[in-house]
Amino acid sequence: MGHHQDLGLDQVRLEAAKECGDGYVLEPPESIDAAVVYKLYRGATGEVNGQAQRVWVDFPSLHLSWAPYDTPAQKQCRLSLLDVASCTATSASSGNGHGDVLCMELWGHPPVRSTREAERTGSSYGICQRDTLLLAVEATAYAMQGFAESLENLLASRDKEGKSKLEFIQRSLFQYLWRHQGVRLAENSEQALYEAQAVLAFNLDPKEGVKYLKGKLGKSSSLEVGQWLAQMSTVNGGLDPTLLGNYFSRRDSLEVFREFVCCLDFAGMNLVVALRKLFDTFKPGGESQVINRILELFADAYFLQWSKNKDKSIPETAYAAADSVLATAFSLIMLNTSLHVASKKAGKSPSASMTATEFVENTRRVVSEEEVPAAALRQFYADVKKAEMSMQPMPRVAFSRLPVQPDIEGWLIVLLGAEDQRRFWAVLALQRLYLFSDNSDVDPADACDLKDASAGKILDDADAMERYQMLQGRGKGKCFCFPRSGRGLADPDMERRAFAVNQKSDGTWLSQLGHPSSQLILVAESSDLMEKWVSLIDCGPY
Repeated sequence: MGHHQDLGLDQVRLEAAKECGDGYVLEPPESIDAAVVYKLYRGATGEVNGQAQRVWVDFPSLHLSWAPYDTPAQKQCRLSLLDVASCTATSASSGNGHGDVLCMELWGHPPVRSTREAERTGSSYGICQRDTLLLAVEATAYAMQGFAESLENLLASRDKEGKSKLEFIQRSLFQYLWRHQGVRLAENSEQALYEAQAVLAFNLDPKEGVKYLKGKLGKSSSLEVGQWLAQMSTVNGGLDPTLLGNYFSRRDSLEVFREFVCCLDFAGMNLVVALRKLFDTFKPGGESQVINRILELFADAYFLQWSKNKDKSIPETAYAAADSVLATAFSLIMLNTSLHVASKKAGKSPSASMTATEFVENTRRVVSEEEVPAAALRQFYADVKKAEMSMQPMPRVAFSRLPVQPDIEGWLIVLLGAEDQRRFWAVLALQRLYLFSDNSDVDPADACDLKDASAGKILDDADAMERYQMLQGRGKGKCFCFPRSGRGLADPDMERRAFAVNQKSDGTWLSQLGHPSSQLILVAESSDLMEKWVSLIDCGPY
């Protein structure tokens, strides 16, 4: 997921190795790093028997599991990692415009010939026949390739290094999932926390992000908002360029953009380099009216800085006014479109694009030779031809790629009612709990502000236990991970993995899920992980 840094083996040994009953210490697998474990545990989406499902490695139970979106896996949809002989991924068919389709197939081991051999290998391989297909999942190569390769690596490590390596990951899952990412709190202060939360909020919804910025950080003027956006997009690199472009495309953000562009440093840059810097910070899209407004304000800001550093700009130019900068910038945008954008859309050959002579002639109609000499224009042409000025919106990045370091993340079952128990990928970051559906890893299905919240095991809280049993709808001691109408398996261990999160002040959570409540009843995948969730929710961000 982009921001993983492998935990050193020595560090993992110190932090996570567990003494076993017979005295030996489990060792980490040499060939499996944190990124592989994260990818397998997070899983991938595809189709099983024509139905949309998620498939993942359930490390707490050492099973490979699959289930329809947002539901726990049923008993018949789980395979022991010891019973999977191999994983293959082959091209299945065209993706009908959505990319190549892969078919990932899991195959079973040949039968063990004797009880003695079964005892020696420590497996239940005998339940599978040679060349028995255990599971087939079809998905786009983009969705499944990385998961299939990671699973192949895990199985190879199991076969080469032994099943004890799987047990090490099982016991040390939290350490493998914990990730070092780009943005840290510069200081342990409420101000630093609010600033990090504002970055995160903006990357999810710019309008809400600016609202949060004004409310929590007191940056109410266009000047203050523009300055903050410029700082976060350039110095800290924390804002999504596409979402920032969406925000600046709104007419009511014009004054904010004016301040934003004035804060960008164009000193000593020629016009092509300055335009690249501008469009690296945000992506305005292709709407002409939006680009016109943006270039007008950019031209004013660039001309002011250029005037103070004109001798440092190469090639030499002598703009008489901001209007000359604007006209040249327009000409460069048209050139960029002809060389890179139009040819892609129309499938034209490069020879059909604008030539250097045509570019010089077109620009000369609006800018004089004295201001922008032909030599400068030809240099601009060569620079743009060599590398496109990327202005088009990029795909939204997954939440996991945003510059924020989660305190903890992983699968949680959210109890919403006896007939509604859902499994979400949960991320605890900056005193907020984000719940992600299998339908999207970009926008959370819900988010809960935990600033004034406390957490605890339901076994230690009689009120929480009562609500837990009510939400189960099964009576005391009968706990299920599945709706009553589903075919689930009673899970007597569920109570030990369940915890409650309570608000200290008035408010509601889970409104977006249609179940507003002031208390969350959640179930982790192991009692160890449950304790981590409780501890990290209680201790806050510092």
